[in-house]
Parts: sequence; structure tokens; C-alpha cells
Amino acid sequence: SLSPQITESIYLVGAGEKLVGVTDFCKRPTEARKKEKMGTPLRPDIEKIVSMRPDIVFGTREGNSPLVMSRLERLNIKIHYFNRPKTFADLMDNFLTLSKMVGKEERGRQIIKIARGGLPKTESGKGQKVLWQVGADPLVAASNNSFANDIILLVGGSNIIESELPYPRINAEEVVLKVPKVIVLTDMGYNVKSEEERWKRYFDKAQFIIMDAYSVGSPTPITFVDAVNRLADSFR
Repeated sequence: SLSPQITESIYLVGAGEKLVGVTDFCKRPTEARKKEKMGTPLRPDIEKIVSMRPDIVFGTREGNSPLVMSRLERLNIKIHYFNRPKTFADLMDNFLTLSKMVGKEERGRQIIKIARGGLPKTESGKGQKVLWQVGADPLVAASNNSFANDIILLVGGSNIIESELPYPRINAEEVVLKVPKVIVLTDMGYNVKSEEERWKRYFDKAQFIIMDAYSVGSPTPITFVDAVNRLADSFR
């Protein structure tokens, strides 16, 4: 597996014993840390992968270079390249495909059923404005064309950032004018506490949620639904 998301999903369906190698970034669940390391998603060790003689190598179009994947194919290694999910439905489709490919289709379908059943039954955030911040310097947010936007929509919320880019740079003035009710901060390398203090100067009644970066960057069906419910709870 050349993707933290795929690695965690393989363990989730109970096929962790089939993994012969993972990337340096594959740290969930903790058992994955004991697997042979193959470098980073963008710079995997091709020679080491070949030496492990895997039946298949899983990668994602957003996280793995097409040059790397095509090189593996030229070396007669079977690959499967997953498309970047843009919605919850896309995520479910990818998860079911993976489940089938590792011989765990029934377990995969069970998890999908659990995930769908775990979504909020009501739109507690109907019409409420949300800022989903992913970077601080420069200031970057998830737009209405991002995967995170589906989390916002599933609780009935409204993303204050509209852009053709999924994660555009924005300016603080734009946020101030749109007055979000909920501000989501993700632990993606910036000081979350400092950003919370920054926004409190403008929005003293805003709710703040700190999300695990994995909930959007590398979600499984279960972690995605957990993120939806955490956002829903902030509106109650």
C-alpha cells in the first residue's frame, strides 16, 4: 500500500496480514507501523517494492505520482490506482472496490452499512455558515469543491468559501465579511490554538472544532462519519 488511507482501510476490513509493505506515512492503525517501509507516497523505493514481489500495489491519484505507478507496471507489477473521492458516495465506492480486491467484500459491505447508518438523521446545521481552515500561512481553506465540503453538506451547513479550486488561498477580510458560525481547524502543521485566538478577535460567539487531518486527507468510511457527527454536534 502506497497510501495511508488504503492501509487503514485494509486493516479495517480485516486484511492487514496481506500487507507486505507500507509507506513511512502509514501510521494507523498502530499495527501498520510494524510493516516493512517502502519510502514515502511520492518517493517510494521502487527497488524495494520489486524485491518484495507483491501481488498488487495500491495507490491513489492524489497521493502517488503517475510516473512511479507506470514504472511499476513496466516492471510487471500489477497496480490499482484509486481516484480521489470527491463525495461520501465516491469514498464508499472506493472502499467497496478495495474490499473486493482483498477478498473481504462481505466485511466491506457491513462497514459501509454501519457508516451510512451512522450519519446524522437530521440537518442540525441547516443554513449555518462554516469555515474549514486547512492552512495558516498562507491562509488556506476547503472550498465548496473540496471533499471536506461533503461533510458540511451532510449536516445541512453552508461553506463560506466558494472556488473552483478545492483548497484555495483566502484572506482574513473575506472570512470576516461572511461571519462563519463554526470554524473547523485541522491539525495539519499549523498552530491550532493560535488560529483559534486569531478568529476569536472577530467572532466571539463562533464554535471551534479541531479535526484530525486524517478525517479529510485519508478517511475511511468510519472516520469520515465520525467527522460528520462531530460537525453536527457543534450546531446542537
